[in-house]
Amino acid sequence: MEKTEQRFSLQKEILELAWPSITEQMLIMMVGMVSTIFVGHISTAAIAAVGMINTLVFFFQSIFAGLSTGCTVIVARLIGEDDDENAKLAVMQALVMCIIIFILFTVFGYIFAVPLIKLFFGSVAKDVFELGLMYYKIILLGMPFVIIDIVLGGALRGAGDTRTPMYITATINLISLILNSLTVFGVNVGGHQLIPAFGVKGSAMSVTIARVIGGFIQLYVLYFGKRRINLSIKDGVKLNFPMMLRIVKVGVPASLEQLIMQGGFLIMQVIVSTMGTASIAVYQIGMNANGLAFMPIFGFQLAATSLVGRSLGARKMMLAETYGKLSNKIAVRIITVIGIAMFIFARQLAALYSTDPEVIRMGAVVIRIFAAIEPMLAIMNVLSGVLRAAGDLVYIVVTAFIGLWLFRIAIGYALGKWMGMGIYGIWIGICFDFVVRSFMYTYRFKQGKWKYLMV
Repeated sequence: MEKTEQRFSLQKEILELAWPSITEQMLIMMVGMVSTIFVGHISTAAIAAVGMINTLVFFFQSIFAGLSTGCTVIVARLIGEDDDENAKLAVMQALVMCIIIFILFTVFGYIFAVPLIKLFFGSVAKDVFELGLMYYKIILLGMPFVIIDIVLGGALRGAGDTRTPMYITATINLISLILNSLTVFGVNVGGHQLIPAFGVKGSAMSVTIARVIGGFIQLYVLYFGKRRINLSIKDGVKLNFPMMLRIVKVGVPASLEQLIMQGGFLIMQVIVSTMGTASIAVYQIGMNANGLAFMPIFGFQLAATSLVGRSLGARKMMLAETYGKLSNKIAVRIITVIGIAMFIFARQLAALYSTDPEVIRMGAVVIRIFAAIEPMLAIMNVLSGVLRAAGDLVYIVVTAFIGLWLFRIAIGYALGKWMGMGIYGIWIGICFDFVVRSFMYTYRFKQGKWKYLMV
């Protein structure tokens, strides 16, 4: 009876920590879907261009995602050790590093915009390239604020505060949604055009403005909110290289993992870009479906990372393992239900993004292929979150390389290009990646060595 009550208490703790992140992902997904739907109804070229550039931007963001992971893991460990002062110091060092990086990133990203896009997407149709270049130059201006949001949001989650990032994301996405609805198709009242129809440019401006506002909100919360890891303007900027090194020690492998992953996604996008505008559009629909499935998983992944990290920091090894098992089990059950719904309503989901019958038909097939292996997506992400909390990042880097480059890209390219299966072959390669990595993480988790790593 006592074990049952303890299990119920732990499940409740996981859900309480996970639901704000799940809600946050639902908001991100909802706005992302609406934005993609808006752009998709402009033209097939528009949805292809926006999806293409977003893949490139996500590749760039991988560096900062690693820094965010480093900050999350170190803050969670320090909070577990009841060392609030060093937790605050870790946040300060992460903020300093991200400011230096984003200045360099923005300047060089803008100077080399044309050759960069030509390098990856030089084979696309001229109209897709021009739309993509315009979209890229606008959203690049908001990237510094995305970086601030990623890193500081990671710090808050590491401290167990998943609600504040949820509220900030809700604000950003609400602003983006409102601006998208006003600027993409414009506003016409009684035959008078109050706001011009900016199309893809309007979508880019809306996203950028929302991201800038979100970055300033995140900074305000960090300095003027009432959290365990709040900083003070009076303290100025403190540099602590040993703490930077500690964050980098976790962040570099995490960044390498993200670079391998996002690099794989980027190469897949490059391969798909040679298959024609319709295939690019279908690929974006499939990736959006992937995002729809990922939103609950993300919450349980973050809950597992935070709870496991704090448990390991307090040297409670068995509790860390229990949190990992329960988070994984709950995520698999929820994602299975979502997968069944996506399989049944695949055509209706694809039809939200396009009016092109061929794109809808192909998109429905891709969504159904993905829906069939969604439980593997849950296992892969939640258990990787557990291993990140433990600092087992070298293993994650290796598995990311094996899954993405040896299975997703190699098999996807072989089936899609050599065997002529097109976008379906690409998607089968993606499924192989999910299955292989989920088995590798399960094996590593059951070994149990991760519980005794030092970070």
